[in-house]
Amino acid sequence: MIKAGFSREIITPPRGITLVGYFNPRPNTGIFDDLYVRVMLFEQNGIVSGMAVYDLCFLSAEIVAEFKSALKKRGFDFADNMMFSAIHTHTGPYIAKFFGNEPSAEYLDDLVAKTVSAVAKAFSSLSPAELKLGALDQNPFAFNRRYWMENGNVLTNPGKLNPNIVKPEGEVNPEIGVMTLEQDGRISAIITHISNHTDTIGGNFVSADWPGRMERYVQNELGYDLPVFSLIYCQGNINHFDVNSGDAQGGYEEACRIGFGYGKIVLEVIDSAKEFKPEFIKTSLRKITVPFRNITDAELAGAEAVLAKPVEGGDGGDMTSEGLATGDGPVARFFAEQMLAYKKNCSGKSREFELISLKFGNTLAITSLPGEAFMEIGEAIRKGSPFKHTWPVVLAMGECGYIPPEECFGRGGYETLPVEGCSPRQDTDKLLVRESIANLNS
Repeated sequence: MIKAGFSREIITPPRGITLVGYFNPRPNTGIFDDLYVRVMLFEQNGIVSGMAVYDLCFLSAEIVAEFKSALKKRGFDFADNMMFSAIHTHTGPYIAKFFGNEPSAEYLDDLVAKTVSAVAKAFSSLSPAELKLGALDQNPFAFNRRYWMENGNVLTNPGKLNPNIVKPEGEVNPEIGVMTLEQDGRISAIITHISNHTDTIGGNFVSADWPGRMERYVQNELGYDLPVFSLIYCQGNINHFDVNSGDAQGGYEEACRIGFGYGKIVLEVIDSAKEFKPEFIKTSLRKITVPFRNITDAELAGAEAVLAKPVEGGDGGDMTSEGLATGDGPVARFFAEQMLAYKKNCSGKSREFELISLKFGNTLAITSLPGEAFMEIGEAIRKGSPFKHTWPVVLAMGECGYIPPEECFGRGGYETLPVEGCSPRQDTDKLLVRESIANLNS
């Protein structure tokens, strides 16, 4: 018999705390909707495992370690059997130092306390559950965001209706996976697996972006407030911008459009989902070392040359997606400064991460990736997995930055540029595919 329990706690930051996700400081001035930590636990044969999903941009390996430590102090020794992941909203608070911005110590303390509280409530609510699983190849809101251009280079977010676009650099897997838990004759919780960037709103208001709106849509349609857990599939090179359309695609209205659209698809998948009864639910954990890259003398000289040039119009102004795409003005200086900081503080070093896989018999495996992996990495893991269905989950158990395939380096696009604290070595894609498949087979 499988038991399941779940809970959620509000983790909305106080007014004034800076929001993460862009290069300019953005102290929040209000909220569109609350942020949550959602906890799902499973128990079978006395063994407990599960997940905690946060409406945050990312989780550091250090904060994950704090979560585990606090849970163990509370007596929850199954903390090592839990996956901790973020939905990647760009309208949530910092939880680690990034781009020179420090997180609020008080907020972090509260985040740990809310995690323990949510786990305790989920554990106390464990009760028999039936599982159903479904999928649909229908993701009309996801597009590869890196494009080959007429000049032979790749550009990220090249702008709508840009006549110099040749074709996308890569593909999009349109599959949307859904697991439902049924208790007491009704659906009590939903887990989704969707590939898309969670960055549609901008501005200074707190929001869980489209995953929060998706949950609200599903709740409204079903008529009660069940939790919807958003597991984000590989999205390092995926977002919601359709470059073949001239329509504006930003703001809270866009988050609602996409969230409600995904909600409709999720309900459609639920209608055709099939019950599955895994003979076991277990986890496997694997520690990996992820090296930073080495900065060459030529790269360093290029960065110093950029910084030696005056910027037309000064250093002010917002660094927009258009500026990021072209690398003009303050954007070029930003990445040059990051190159120098990376060389000083990161180059040649390494970090430790944990990979965790939650295995539901031989039918489904949910497996973590510690950064923003490109779609090709997730597809390679799925291809090598021994499970019928495999859900790689990005931004889980820590954050090591964008993880492109090695062949993407040198083509262009800001995902391949070194940023302090992120940007793993160029062959990290192969490391993650190899170690993830090994973990799935263990």
